Amino acid sequence: MSDKAQIEPTPAKLETTKTTEAPAKLETTETIEVSAKLETAETTEPEPEPEHKSAFFQAVGILPGEVSFEEGSIMSKVTVGGKEYPLLFKPRLMSAMVALKLEIKQSGVSTQRLIVYPKVMHFPKQDQPHQLAFQLVGFEKDPASSAISMQLEDFEFKLSGLWQFIPVCRVPVISVFRNFDEAIHQNLKKLDEAIAAKKKVNFMKATHVPLIWKDSPFKPFRFNPKLEKEEQGRPLFLQLKAKFIPEKNGFEFVALLAPPLEKAPKFFKASNDDKATVQKEKRKNATPSKAKATPSKSKSKPAQAKPKPRPVKAQQESAE
Repeated sequence: MSDKAQIEPTPAKLETTKTTEAPAKLETTETIEVSAKLETAETTEPEPEPEHKSAFFQAVGILPGEVSFEEGSIMSKVTVGGKEYPLLFKPRLMSAMVALKLEIKQSGVSTQRLIVYPKVMHFPKQDQPHQLAFQLVGFEKDPASSAISMQLEDFEFKLSGLWQFIPVCRVPVISVFRNFDEAIHQNLKKLDEAIAAKKKVNFMKATHVPLIWKDSPFKPFRFNPKLEKEEQGRPLFLQLKAKFIPEKNGFEFVALLAPPLEKAPKFFKASNDDKATVQKEKRKNATPSKAKATPSKSKSKPAQAKPKPRPVKAQQESAE
């Protein structure tokens, strides 16, 4: 088994049953990343056992929208409330997207009821709004065809994660990390040191879903650089229902699905050392490209100067 295959994420635990159109479980993509270092308390070891073993990290919902495909491709977008969002899929598990395109072609109905994961891209500047995309899990003709549909209405999402602030977002977020798996943990430990840091960081990326929750009785965790690690405390693990509001390009709290937990389920999280190694490697790789660009510019100057005498000489010969 290759290194890549060894660290492929396991499917998120969805409370769905398989539909005839597409599989009910799909692994999350790594196309969206947070482009700033999070200032949350980092640990290299898995989190302690949760208070309720049935709890796990999750972000999934029902999104009705008009799906459009690129000509001759399965690349697609979904339009919701007049706004267009990328509709993503895992390349090696594209059966759901292929089935969706076939369904739309055969039925002539482009508006479909999709089961999706929310994917969020944040930017370093807080005044720069986040960008949303959705990853296809499946689609349904019958609203009662899966367990997730029986739990959620249209536009509703089940979010289970850490309730906290991150530096790149003005409002608090539900941070959805990868659920811990011992077999994957052992495979990660076997990776070659030269490539381990990058693969770990990419694999362990979390999705940070902004959540508007007015008058929340639970204070979101906020990292305080002035406090020692043991004084920081830890974010609560919340399991809740939220509604996607296209007009606000975000999610609003609807209801709690379970009491808050002080100890989150085990999850994967990249260490500060691995993040620093990846950043250092990026800077190292960027330096040579800049250095190569400098000589090419200096060589271009004489090349532009050489043609100048030729027109002059030609004009003199012509005059003679």
